[in-house]
Formats: sequence, C-alpha cells, structure tokens
Amino acid sequence: MKYFLILCSIFLFAYFVRFNNFDQKIIFWTEQSRSIITSLEYLKKPSLLGQEYFRQDSNSHIIFSGAFFNYLLLPLILFSSLDPAKITVAFALLNIFTGLVVYLVAKQFYGVKAGIIASVLFLFNNYMIYHSYFIWNYNFLPLVGILILYITLRNFSEYKLNYFLTLGILSGIGIGLQILFIAYALVTFLINIFKSKSKIASFLMFVVGVIVGNLPMFLFDMRHNFYETTTIWKYFIDTLMGKSDASFSYYYLLPIFSVVPVFIGALLSRFNLLLISPVLGLYIFWNLKNPIPETIYLSVAEQKKAAEAITLDAKKDFNVASVIDFDKQAYPLRYFLIYQFKKDPLPVTDYKGIKLLYVLAPNGYNFAKSDTWEIKAGGAYKITKLTDVNNSYSVFKLSK
Repeated sequence: MKYFLILCSIFLFAYFVRFNNFDQKIIFWTEQSRSIITSLEYLKKPSLLGQEYFRQDSNSHIIFSGAFFNYLLLPLILFSSLDPAKITVAFALLNIFTGLVVYLVAKQFYGVKAGIIASVLFLFNNYMIYHSYFIWNYNFLPLVGILILYITLRNFSEYKLNYFLTLGILSGIGIGLQILFIAYALVTFLINIFKSKSKIASFLMFVVGVIVGNLPMFLFDMRHNFYETTTIWKYFIDTLMGKSDASFSYYYLLPIFSVVPVFIGALLSRFNLLLISPVLGLYIFWNLKNPIPETIYLSVAEQKKAAEAITLDAKKDFNVASVIDFDKQAYPLRYFLIYQFKKDPLPVTDYKGIKLLYVLAPNGYNFAKSDTWEIKAGGAYKITKLTDVNNSYSVFKLSK
C-alpha cells in the first residue's frame, strides 16, 4: 500500500506538471502541421510513404519516414475534430503511459523500488516533459525503446524464437519512425543473438519482423527499385564525405531515454528509499527549474486567428509565407486554411509572379530588404497590414 500511494503521487504530479497551463505550452509549428497534413492526405490517396524529411542526399533525393505513424495519427485527428490542441493531449498522455511501462519493466526485473526510481527519472526528465507538448513521430521512440528492453530481458531469462520476431517488429517500427534507429536495431540484434540457440532461425525471424514493422516502406522499396534504401545509403556516404547537412541532436537518443532510468533504478534500489528520496527530489526540482527552452511564436489560437483573417480577405488565387523561422512556406497556416477553413492556397512551389501573398512576419519587418525567396519571387508588391496576431507578429498582405 505504501508503494502504491507513492506511485500514485508520482503519476498525479507528472500529470499536473504536463497539463498545468497546457494551452500555453503547446507547440504547433512546422513539423506538427506537416504531420497532420500528411495523415489527412491519406484520406484522398493512401500512400506507402510517411512524411518527408527535411534532409536530402547530394542527388536531391528526399528521404521519407515510415507510414506507420501517420496512419496511426489519422483516427486521432478525426476523433479530435482536427483540433491540434486536442491531438497534443494524446501525446502528453503517451509520455505518461511510457513512464508507466518504464515502472512496470523495472519493477518486474529489479523490484518495486527500482520501478519507482526509474519512473521518476523518466517522467520528470525535462526533455520528456518538453516532448509532451507537441505532435511528433519521434515521441513514440521512448516507448519502442523500453519495449525492446523488456523483450531483451525476457529473452535473457528464457530464450524463445518468437522473441526475435517481436524484437524485429519493434525495430522495424523504430526505423520507420527514425532512420537512425537502424543502429539501435543492429545493437538489439547483436545483443540478443548471443543468447540464441538457433542463430540462423533467429536471424531470419528478426529480419521478417523488421519487414513487418516497416511493411509499407518495404513494399514501396520493392515497387520503386529500392528508392528509400539507396537514398539513405547515399545520404550516409554523403555524411562520411562531409557533403550532407547531418548533425547530432539529443533526439537521436530518444530510444534510450526510457532505458537508462531502468538501470539507474536497479542500481539505486540497493539503497533505502528514504535515503534516495532527497536525491530524487533535487532531480525533480532541477528539471522543473530548467525546462528545455522553446520559442513559442504563436499559440494554436493565434495561428487559427491569422488563417481566419486570410480566409475572409482572400478573394482570388493566393499563397502564404512566413519569415519567422525556417518554415518559409507557412505550414501551420496552410493546415488551418485547407482543413479548417476550406481555403486552398497555391502549392508550396508556386510563388513566382503571384499577385497575392499573405506573410506572417514580425511587426516592423522590412520587406524591401527581405532575402526570403518566397517573397522575392513575386516581384514588387503593395504591402499592407491585414491583422495583428499578437503584440509581436502580424499578417501582412502583399498584393499587385
């Protein structure tokens, strides 16, 4: 009962941390809007591909993520009435659920104290709190990581050939979510193969599992001369030769954000929980006092307000752009315009010579000196402010 009350307190506090002032913390920007748009496009035309990566190889070939995430996202989008805030709630709950799985795995193999410690380390990590505030396919990676650890520990306790199929499926899902999960899949296989009593059969089961876990991409590659495989390989070679835009970021480590706490919990569980409690308290305090910095330029409501103003004003063909960050094609505006206000802007490639362009920009932005192609491609415009979105940003109307 004592441990149950402690566990309930941990998860209730984790819930409070995430949902206190939740509307003001939601991040809905380029990646999030592109995810929803990709999923909704499946209603018009199903696809074996997920959304595009921003990265390309030196031949300008685009890398795609797997379709698993976007198909999984689709019923959630429809159930939430296309409201990004409601969709984001599900991702906050996903993070808390992953924390519960972390607890259960640590408890099963190392005891209840290890489970409690591991859940605290995961749930109150400032990166995990941060990832509760936006829609992203990578947010499933911690769950995939802890499930792989669970099957691996089960395999080491009692070898079963079916474990290799399950590990393969989880690895295939992970690869579909994040290309660099290939490295985790390889490590997973190598760790588990030593326990195998039938290495050839285990290898084949693992490979079948990987194919099943990322089946849409496998089918696409089979039909298109292994486009995705050759593009990823080319991008890898480009990276080795210094020709790519690859760089390291913390989110490549997301699969082990749920794994490391289990082993730390196992180590610290040797001590009395009362002695560990102050350390865990300091851990929670430090993470809450040092949140991951993120500039939220516009809230969901403000972006919707901007799109609504454009909808009411646009009487002819138009396009939209943004100069706030790297998203010059203004994908959040496109989402609201197309799917909530039924107003289609021109495609993201169509900016040359257009006569009407709406631009989301900081107040006082100097359009005459803009180096944004989406603005320069249209030539000279008459510029007027359409509406203030908040104290810092406005929608400007560029017309001819």
